Amino acid sequence: MPNVTLLYSPTCGACPTAKSLFKELRVKYSFSYREVDINSPDGQELAERHSIRAVPATIINGRLTFIGVPSRQSAEKALAPTPT
Repeated sequence: MPNVTLLYSPTCGACPTAKSLFKELRVKYSFSYREVDINSPDGQELAERHSIRAVPATIINGRLTFIGVPSRQSAEKALAPTPT
């Protein structure tokens, strides 16, 4: 199951769209999800670790996957189960 972290800012205009997208995708895909304010200590640590300079930023399974709001198609592709 993918582990998704969305790094956001309360003053970001695009962040609510990214939040809504991932909340909608949770209905279709099984993944753990958390939202982290970039201004929090945890958010600052994630931003430094992944060299994030803009939000929204999506980290999937420990890897920076998207900066900005991804298209639904791109997000679904990133969350789809990989064939074994």
